[in-house]
Amino acid sequence: MTSILTKLENLKVLQPSDLDWMTQTGAHEDVPVGGVLIQEGEASDSIYFVIEGAVGVVISQNNSEQTHEIVRCGQGEIIGEMSFVDDKKPSATVLAAEPTVVLSIPKRQLQLKMERNPDFAARFYQELAMILSSRLRSLSKLLAQNKIVPGQALRKVLLVFAVLNDNDIDWMVTRGRREDATAGTVLIQQDQPVEALYFLLKGNLAVLFSMMVDGQITEKELARRASGEIVGEMSFVEAGNASATIRCAENSLVLAIPQKLLREKLERDRGFATRFYRAISLVLIDRLREGLVQRGFGQKAYNQDQQMVSDVEYEDEIPLDVLEPTLLAGTRFKWMMNRLG
Repeated sequence: MTSILTKLENLKVLQPSDLDWMTQTGAHEDVPVGGVLIQEGEASDSIYFVIEGAVGVVISQNNSEQTHEIVRCGQGEIIGEMSFVDDKKPSATVLAAEPTVVLSIPKRQLQLKMERNPDFAARFYQELAMILSSRLRSLSKLLAQNKIVPGQALRKVLLVFAVLNDNDIDWMVTRGRREDATAGTVLIQQDQPVEALYFLLKGNLAVLFSMMVDGQITEKELARRASGEIVGEMSFVEAGNASATIRCAENSLVLAIPQKLLREKLERDRGFATRFYRAISLVLIDRLREGLVQRGFGQKAYNQDQQMVSDVEYEDEIPLDVLEPTLLAGTRFKWMMNRLG
């Protein structure tokens, strides 16, 4: 089994020793056609690695009994990782599309392994962040092609700062660059390398996507990003080019963390690496879930978790387990703003 895991192209960061532990800890399962691994809206105790065969990811549509298969996942894919990271109920059903072999790893044992081995934790979350970023790119292109404009998800900085600690944020403020960017400044250019990770402290950014329409390249504005947003995280975790252009829609203030500096920090400080990649994974999952809702999918899980309309504030209805870290993150962001003037 270990030799098979080693050859899986999707696993680019995990080391042979990590795969050995996964093989020894996990259970080898044969799943017949139609067999359900994960049920939408129902908690799952395991995370799965597809060794052979393929599974279909099926999502409910428009609050009805209708379902829609959005993707097929084959050898090397990880299933159940979103719920593992954000501890929410699955937003999709996963069932075997053909005779399939999976490696099932209990989430509790995986969590204990991470707590005991910071290096493994950092590598595992980095692996997840890379996979999630790739999936988000695909969904973003699909939304753009169907002219679906994303809604305003929870500000990324609140998700990130709820996971990072005070020393992490102090390092960012100390080593990052404070930049005053005038309206029209391009921070990130689509299909080009990205120099830094950007925290938007003040102002407004436009997210633009270029595509071929009737033989001509057309640029469309997909969204606006306000104070508290982070851009450049997908290109960082994938070590690839930008999937969209980010341009200042007005005079803006940003904190830029050079990629080279950030990678050096992640290599030296494995505790920071674990927190950073977990935070980025949460950001990507939030955007993936929000993107699916924009397309009318995944309603069962959202209804059961009592997700609320995105353009209405329910301050007195936010669960305490969400409110407390969110308030802490807001305090940290305000502290960063004060430090940077």
